[in-house]
Amino acid sequence: MTRKIVTLIAALLLTVPGFAARYHRAPVSPYQYGRRWYFSLQGGPMFGFNENLDSYFANGKGWNTLTFYGAAAIGYNFNDAWDLRISGSYSYNAGACLPQGSFYPYTFRAAHAFADLILNFRALGEDCQPFSPKMYLGLGGAYTHGFSDPGHPFQLPNPENLCPGFRAGVILERDYPGGFGWFFDFGAESFLGWYSGLEPTGVGITLELRLSFGIVVHFWNPKIKLVNQ
Repeated sequence: MTRKIVTLIAALLLTVPGFAARYHRAPVSPYQYGRRWYFSLQGGPMFGFNENLDSYFANGKGWNTLTFYGAAAIGYNFNDAWDLRISGSYSYNAGACLPQGSFYPYTFRAAHAFADLILNFRALGEDCQPFSPKMYLGLGGAYTHGFSDPGHPFQLPNPENLCPGFRAGVILERDYPGGFGWFFDFGAESFLGWYSGLEPTGVGITLELRLSFGIVVHFWNPKIKLVNQ
């Protein structure tokens, strides 16, 4: 119940300012993307905090948990201030079983799907410029599979797992008048349950930190006419 309340409060804090921002029916800037679709591709390094991560560092292989991921997304700008993004990503992950006097690492694959609500802080001040700092919150989940054999005497990861997830992050985006842009995305994703294939302990949360570079294309809406000042 507490988790649901926190999620609802976070969503409310993100959406209310966006709805409050005035929408320009006759845009005066080429960087106003209200009522427009967009598509993006991104990728970069990620670092996972999962079960028995300390065993990697205890054996001098902590950097082996630094892996990479790629993602694609399609979104729609409801107005200049906020948009909804549906994204999917795929990653190569590292985990480890209980030490038991030795080191038992393994690898696995993870497919993620999220729906994010994104707020453009520039639009709150009705100052649409090429550079836009943004924030997002999202709900989704992950499917983990392809676990390698850790060689543990009795512990073996589940072969397949479905786990609910939550994420948040910031985007620094640079756009150009034609609708093309590039961005940096720094975010954190958390998953409940058997994400790493092992029985959850404690609160049962796996956390991943992600830093990526991406490109975005905002598709032009022919119904919208730009008013030159």
